[in-house]
Amino acid sequence: MKKTLFATVFATIALSAAAALAQGTADAKPLGKFGVWEAAWFMDNGNKVCYMAAKPQSTDSEKPVKGRDETFLFITHWPAEDEKNAVTIQAGFTIKPGSKAVVTVDGKVFNMATGGKDKATAESDAQMAWMDDQGKEDELAVAISKGTQLTVRNASKRGNTITDTYSLQGSGEAYKAINKECGM
Repeated sequence: MKKTLFATVFATIALSAAAALAQGTADAKPLGKFGVWEAAWFMDNGNKVCYMAAKPQSTDSEKPVKGRDETFLFITHWPAEDEKNAVTIQAGFTIKPGSKAVVTVDGKVFNMATGGKDKATAESDAQMAWMDDQGKEDELAVAISKGTQLTVRNASKRGNTITDTYSLQGSGEAYKAINKECGM
């Protein structure tokens, strides 16, 4: 139950962070641009939230991707909730119900849960992937901060396999910035 509630709350906050990042909203206070990563913080119900985010550098797909929304990978800290290293992906398309997002960082594989569980899932949740094991989530966040390349492989609701490749250039510095800002 807690993971489901956390995922729903996180999806809402991640989408807010994505919007802030994409639109340069005044709500997000930048900590800097580090390589291809941006780090920032914002207030949510009086509590500080720190995040780092990047867009994929390239996409490979079996079929052309039409009408895809913006895509981001986030690491987020919520000190007030004692939550650290929330790794989340905004896929930019509806993920196939029941599938896993497969993340590979320099050869190490991580499986992420997805929001595309059934037809009743909200469209925004159906585009999200997250870790549902805190130990693995911490391991993934550290791998991102120390790695060089990350890929995310997802299946769309139409069965198309889409692989996004992210550069991790600057991820270590962005990670340090959000840790310092949120005291984590």
